[in-house]
Amino acid sequence: MKGSMRQIVCAALVGLLGAGFAGTARAQQSDEQIVPFSDPSRPGKVEAQLLHGSITVRGENRRDVAVVMRGGPPVRERNDRPVPPGMKRLNQTAGFEISEERNEIKIEASSFRPSNASLEIRVPLRTNLELGSVNGQTITVENVEGEIEIESLNGSVTLTNVAGSVLANTQNGPITVTLSRVMADKAMAFTSFNGKVDVTLPASIKATFKMRSDNGDIFTDFDVQLQQAPAARSTRSRNGNTKIEVNRAVYGTVNGGGPEIELRSFNGTIYLRKGQ
Repeated sequence: MKGSMRQIVCAALVGLLGAGFAGTARAQQSDEQIVPFSDPSRPGKVEAQLLHGSITVRGENRRDVAVVMRGGPPVRERNDRPVPPGMKRLNQTAGFEISEERNEIKIEASSFRPSNASLEIRVPLRTNLELGSVNGQTITVENVEGEIEIESLNGSVTLTNVAGSVLANTQNGPITVTLSRVMADKAMAFTSFNGKVDVTLPASIKATFKMRSDNGDIFTDFDVQLQQAPAARSTRSRNGNTKIEVNRAVYGTVNGGGPEIELRSFNGTIYLRKGQ
């Protein structure tokens, strides 16, 4: 996925240092910002990257994008300075920056301090998304159609009534996805290291599945035509050592097969569910 954790951190650094984007807007807590696309006649893209905080994106019948940061008082840490006698601490709420260029809107938080902030974004029903969070509770997307890429380090990912294609990855948290329609020619992947992967797909989908859970089970109500896994692969290093790799993934097709869809968890159960 293009939005790696390193890119998320770098993006936040850029925002903190004040690197300019065309049409930049600044906002404080609870101030809603309305940002138009350069060309609203075609699907735009929204990219949001946070170090701390949750992200919620909802699709609506609109042509622009509405952004608001809610909450956001910093989380107190052990190394915080004590309050001097006779004084009180004034909390600084989370700020953020928005830029629009070539039909792409970028949203970045301008604070490194841990907070309970939540970024809420309302977008047109057809919008491409690239979302990333390092320490956030959730990334949630509802009622959006497009190419959706999500990467979370510490938090859950929940997609409801979305359409198009999805690449979703989290290191620590569950993934729950309900896709109403899929792009016929797009591969997809849903992966979690520590968490369940629960994906609902249209009953008529034509796909080839690769599923693996190292410490969990795999359940499905699809009629999966199982295929033989690739043969064990043996390699020999220059110093003469031999390495044999046996693929434990489950391979199979649904409705004759199609683009590959990967469901992967190390510590979690996988659910592949049949939708409408």
